[in-house]
Amino acid sequence: MNEHIALLHQLSRWQESRLAARSGLGLPAPPAGSADRTRLAGALPTGHRAWLLALVAGLVVSQLAGAEPPVQSTFKAVLLGSSQASPACLKDLRSDGFPAVVLSLAAASASQDAEAARRIQGLGFDLYYWIEVGRCPELADRHPEWMASLQGHPEWRRFFPSLPAVQPGEVVKNYPWVPVLYEEAFAAHVERVKALLAQQPVPKGIFLNDLQGAPSACGCGHPLCRWTTDYGPIKTATRLPNQAAARFVQAVKALAPGVTIVPVWTPECEAHDKEGLCAGVDCYQGTCWKEFTAQLTPVAEVCERIAALLPYRAFQRDLPRYGPTAGWVTQAVKSFGETPQQAKPLPAHRLLTVLQGWEVGREQIQAQILRSAESGAAGYLLSLLKIEQDWEPRIVKLK
Repeated sequence: MNEHIALLHQLSRWQESRLAARSGLGLPAPPAGSADRTRLAGALPTGHRAWLLALVAGLVVSQLAGAEPPVQSTFKAVLLGSSQASPACLKDLRSDGFPAVVLSLAAASASQDAEAARRIQGLGFDLYYWIEVGRCPELADRHPEWMASLQGHPEWRRFFPSLPAVQPGEVVKNYPWVPVLYEEAFAAHVERVKALLAQQPVPKGIFLNDLQGAPSACGCGHPLCRWTTDYGPIKTATRLPNQAAARFVQAVKALAPGVTIVPVWTPECEAHDKEGLCAGVDCYQGTCWKEFTAQLTPVAEVCERIAALLPYRAFQRDLPRYGPTAGWVTQAVKSFGETPQQAKPLPAHRLLTVLQGWEVGREQIQAQILRSAESGAAGYLLSLLKIEQDWEPRIVKLK
């Protein structure tokens, strides 16, 4: 471990020298010894490489992005689960300049989360929490009637060919997605967040993930289609107006006075998806972006900063059409400012990017951070914890 820390310090000193060398709009010459730095990073244990590369990749930006380097990110953090937040990992992160750690909270790991939170604060980090809202097995198991449904287009069935046909008195629900867009679920989610926070030290901020509908909202099967809860006539819970997500953010603000709340938002589909993940459904020209905007605009009015959930490989956006590796990250950030309809665009400087640090290699991590910087986003959160986004159909009998 001491050898690894020494290697980290060498990389840190290189970082300081490169930042000091930057002046005006010019770029420094490529630093000598880059092969040695690659060797140093490769010598680290696998568990340490991802976050170390997050540190170094910001420096790669100044050499690869073109004649004018992007503005340095104002927010850089790593998302961890409590089991990942070991003293050794945190001390290395601290010594190498990460100012913030985002800790995922869950009821099942409350005591471990509290220990990790105190450890994070004790080492001088800014502590943030990550709370998964919409994807909630706990509430889905207790109240299946609160889950979003799979109605409308049947294209989602291509992923689940063995699911039986729905009979009268039944509806297909999207397990385990329980959106805050239902009145009954809204109150339960507020109480759940309250219980999670009651057991933890006070953080600097809280990220609230999945405040939209469930994946494949219209039935097309696209993981980014999240604009509604029930694209069909059968409803088993009371749908709230489009201000529901903004109201939820305000409710959490009331639970945690003085704490920064950062809603995490997933972008919608694109025009080319008709021939891809939408399986022939022309979602992009339909209602998706109109509803996306109608729900996001109230959120943007109550929060200065919004995070964009952009795990490009998990969302199957590692496509040649986006150009360089992780090119979708740049495109997705741009979509918040260009695609919204009948509303003010959301500029990149108000966005944080949530990047995929699991099930990817170091080159992919570097590329994502580079694309985030190129987009003009205000910073990034590299998730070393897998952010679960899967879904499955379940037939529920109507009461």
